[in-house]
Amino acid sequence: MTKLKNSQTVTSKLFNFRPFFFAAICFCLGIAFCYFHIFYGVSAWWSLCLIPIALAPFLFCRTRRETLQRIIAITWLLVAFFVGFFGFSHRVHSYQDSVYYNGRYYVTGTVVGKTYHGDLATLTLKGVAIDEERVDGKLIAYLSTAFVEDLSLSDKILLQGDVQTITSCMGEYGFRASEIGDNVRFECNRVQNVVKVGKAFDPFLTMRNRLQERIYAGMDEGSAAITVAVLTGDSSGMESGLLQNMRAGGIAHIFAVSGLHVGALFGFCLAVLKVKPFRKLSKPSRFILLASLLLFYAGVCGFSPSILRATVICLVAYGATLLGTGTDFLESLGGAALVILLLQPTALFEVGFQLSFLACLGLALLSTPIQNGCELVYAKVRGAFPPRKLTDSERKMIERGDTLPPSIPARMVRSVISFVSVSLAAQIATAPLQLHTFGYFSPLSLLLNCIFVPMLTCVFAALLLCAIIACFLPVGAVGWLLGIPSMLWSGVLLLFEYVDFTKFVWSGWEVPTGGVISYYTGCTFLSDKWNLQRRIRYAIAAVCMLTFAVCLLLANL
Repeated sequence: MTKLKNSQTVTSKLFNFRPFFFAAICFCLGIAFCYFHIFYGVSAWWSLCLIPIALAPFLFCRTRRETLQRIIAITWLLVAFFVGFFGFSHRVHSYQDSVYYNGRYYVTGTVVGKTYHGDLATLTLKGVAIDEERVDGKLIAYLSTAFVEDLSLSDKILLQGDVQTITSCMGEYGFRASEIGDNVRFECNRVQNVVKVGKAFDPFLTMRNRLQERIYAGMDEGSAAITVAVLTGDSSGMESGLLQNMRAGGIAHIFAVSGLHVGALFGFCLAVLKVKPFRKLSKPSRFILLASLLLFYAGVCGFSPSILRATVICLVAYGATLLGTGTDFLESLGGAALVILLLQPTALFEVGFQLSFLACLGLALLSTPIQNGCELVYAKVRGAFPPRKLTDSERKMIERGDTLPPSIPARMVRSVISFVSVSLAAQIATAPLQLHTFGYFSPLSLLLNCIFVPMLTCVFAALLLCAIIACFLPVGAVGWLLGIPSMLWSGVLLLFEYVDFTKFVWSGWEVPTGGVISYYTGCTFLSDKWNLQRRIRYAIAAVCMLTFAVCLLLANL
């Protein structure tokens, strides 16, 4: 049932049901409920509150068909809730159920991560054996940089040190989501006698190590560190002060491989697939080829939640295009969240996961309203000036009843409005979480993102292609190939070396949890996803934003 009110279509449904998106929300609620049950003693009986919530939709059923639809939908959502609950519970309890070690042991394992901290370094090992006894989980070894200079990713090593089992899920900064998700169960200190004993076969690590070697061989150290961070998400080689200044400028997200990077690679691959030799391939072959490339790149970057989310969305969109069916961005986002959380339930509590999905939700909910508002303002401003004179050919087109194509300036304005709307939507969606988590927010981030995001989008695929080609060239030729990218990054470094962006950040504000909830609830009503009249949606959004402002003031006065 639909009816027209105030030039808007208002349906009898409060919102459109999206199975995967709402299942992802219920999955997250199940994980959150299990978290509070395990670590804060919240009784599992509170789950009975789901019963009246689940029965409420049946009050609005008018036909048997609607009743059956409600039963299927509620069953689907309840299954998602309890799968999230028990999946998180299993992950936590399996992590805590580790073999206990506390003493000096010999350790063997494969290097899957290497970072530097001044004169100290850390190695992440998988396939770990302690005193020749194979154990489940990874190990972090803390040692002098002198021991790791000749080591590379995928090397098998033998070392001796003080090994300790880490079974606590809570650390100095709260829940250890990243370590639990990455299955890090042991740490090793006072390391001695590090010996390389072999090489493990891992195509992802081998390619990543090769990329890093060639990039550092063909660029100066500063430019190489930025290139490695942009291409693989590994920012450990960057100077800490530079990285902090970029965070203050609000562009550190370019070093977390996500939708920006995968989208640029996806667009490049689509352009290649339109070349004549590839057009002869069947649709399944093109999909498999594209999926293989994106998944291999995701593997080189360590299958982080952000890159998995972007990869799933791109593949769903491309698959729907090949099949000739439409796609829904919220459904794709929900499906990506389900895939990631099924594999790693603790990712819900990682800030990177939260920022990544909040940015995408901002795009889905706010970018269109912001763009419509900007275009309305532009139309009013443009209407204040006299229209330009039409050419003879344009007049003839109008006489034939044809529509004039937009002029080049109009296209440029629309492109700018579209980009600014997307950037502003992402900033609005992530700002409270940044303040809540990091204690600061950069008001200059929108300006800097308008500069660096288009630049990275244009050069990313070419930079990645150059780095891959460099892997197969002699070391002496790598410098010629990577010389131009090195100069580009040197120019970027100059900006962040001479301008201290930490002076422009908003800091010292505490954002309470209630304020965060009110803020994001208001954002949903600013969008057109609720089937309500515009004035009602905006009134609810205003109340939510007022509540957010009150919570913010009470927490900081």
